Amino acid sequence: MAECFLVIIPKNPEAKIPADTDVLRQTLANMAGTTEARVKDYGKLQFIDAGQNATDIRCRDCNARIDADEWHIWMQSDWRGAEGFHLHLHSMPCCGTELTLNDLTYDGPQGFASWFVSARRKGRGPLTDAEIQTLEAQAALPLKAIDQRY
Repeated sequence: MAECFLVIIPKNPEAKIPADTDVLRQTLANMAGTTEARVKDYGKLQFIDAGQNATDIRCRDCNARIDADEWHIWMQSDWRGAEGFHLHLHSMPCCGTELTLNDLTYDGPQGFASWFVSARRKGRGPLTDAEIQTLEAQAALPLKAIDQRY
């Protein structure tokens, strides 16, 4: 049986973790209907993926599909080991636009952050827009919701 989690990360990969993450963690846990929730602060930029819910990567500007091999090369070039990721601009092979890996369109949503809040998802779907807005108000910053499945 697959494990599913509701995850929130900041839209801005450089955003610092909010001061009161316990309230954010508890709110997400309540939304998920679980007591299994956590805050993870890496202290460096990491890729927060959707697991089995990840299906496609596209150019944000022209919507062309990004080749997985090319994306992996970019991931390797941006990875700095103990320092985490450094998001560099990459020229898109489709339209020449310069984008970072975080600027790409991921289906299901994924992104880069130094921290996240997650809760085990049982018997419900992804976060709604209204729920994300509630969490954003608590965090005092724009958030991205990731629906993870492993």
